[in-house]
Amino acid sequence: MKNDKWEGGMPGPRVTEGLQKKFDFSPPRPRPFLSNLGARIDRYEEGVARFFHWRTGLDYYATVEQIVDFVINTRRVKVIDLLADTGTFALNLAGRKAFLGRIYSFDSNITLLERARQRARHLKLQHVVEFRQSEEVRLPVEDGFAEVAVSIFHFHRHPARQFLAEAVRILAPEGHLVLAEMLEPKSVPNRLRWAWRRFQLKYVQKNPDEAEGIYYDREELIELLFGAGFRQVIVQGLKRASSPHEGIFSLVAATK
Repeated sequence: MKNDKWEGGMPGPRVTEGLQKKFDFSPPRPRPFLSNLGARIDRYEEGVARFFHWRTGLDYYATVEQIVDFVINTRRVKVIDLLADTGTFALNLAGRKAFLGRIYSFDSNITLLERARQRARHLKLQHVVEFRQSEEVRLPVEDGFAEVAVSIFHFHRHPARQFLAEAVRILAPEGHLVLAEMLEPKSVPNRLRWAWRRFQLKYVQKNPDEAEGIYYDREELIELLFGAGFRQVIVQGLKRASSPHEGIFSLVAATK
């Protein structure tokens, strides 16, 4: 299945069902403290991919590629990745020949950042992507710094208005916020389904942070984005809903 256009006529991402692309990283060079870092982080990333599929029904790596395709189609060259994690998105974007810009990827976890830097060096992409530590809600960049800010499955963990206010601050005029997030209908069947999943997250998977995540439906999110100061919002579901009560992982592009 291919989505050639977004609602509103904007070019959309290429959908690659069944495709899973992983970076072929060689083992990191032994270093004090880091001798087993690669193996530990790679296992962590496998867990991220499994959780993502469980929560969204989508393949993690193929979905990241769709988001990369969209960012490239914006033709912007100064990109902020709001959550580096293991660097999958930032390194994928940095490795694309069609991307001619620079990426600034932030995370609070120094261990994940170190592994992402190792990967960047191995792929000879350190001149394209910079991994920075930040534990503050306010990122250490000046106002209007970025042309694109990207958040992949991260928005639901934060107070929405505070998160969006910071996105507006760091974006230049005409800049884009790209949110990849679950949109959850407020129907009774979906509320019951989410209550069961929250129970699983909290008590079975021992993941209380995700259990406390706050999700919005399409109309609520659009209202929040306009309220934050964005002037245009485009929403594209990344899979077809089997029922009107099903939550859908979606790509949301908001223009400042």
